[in-house]
Amino acid sequence: MKVSGKVIAYDSQEFKQMFERLFPPMCMLASRILKDEDKGKDVAQDAFVKLWEKDQEEFSSEHALRAYLYVLVKNACLNLIQKENKVQNSSVDAALHLPEKEFLNELLREETYQILRYAISELSPQAVEVMNLMLQGFSNQDIADQMGITINTVKTVKKRAYRSLRDMLDDELIMILYFNLINFR
Repeated sequence: MKVSGKVIAYDSQEFKQMFERLFPPMCMLASRILKDEDKGKDVAQDAFVKLWEKDQEEFSSEHALRAYLYVLVKNACLNLIQKENKVQNSSVDAALHLPEKEFLNELLREETYQILRYAISELSPQAVEVMNLMLQGFSNQDIADQMGITINTVKTVKKRAYRSLRDMLDDELIMILYFNLINFR
């Protein structure tokens, strides 16, 4: 496979690192569409197997590869939904219309969440832990108890983390993150 003109062997360290970056978002997307984590993991894994089978494939960038994998995952999810619902061929379009809309929403959420996870990883270790716990739905008091710090320290770390995230990300992206994170729960 070629990505950005560079040959990447499937047994190389580069491919392993790319897999580690791209598998979680593919898995999360499939799991959300199918509403089943185990099936989502299977679909994401199958997408990488299909990629592996097409070893002569060329991608202009990792973003192009990501888009290709998203399409593979989406199609596999739709096929699985169709198979499980035993949809008759005459009503396939009607049955697949809603999942397509759901797919686009999930794709936007996953890409946004991926950007947020990367930005959070650039924060201090304490801020990373606080923000990850916050994203998991923990209250300030729960975070303080779990980390063995005061609630005021949690609030201060969050305030500094928000400031750093605003500096790292555009104001528009902050709004997208805010509105999409509301729907994650």
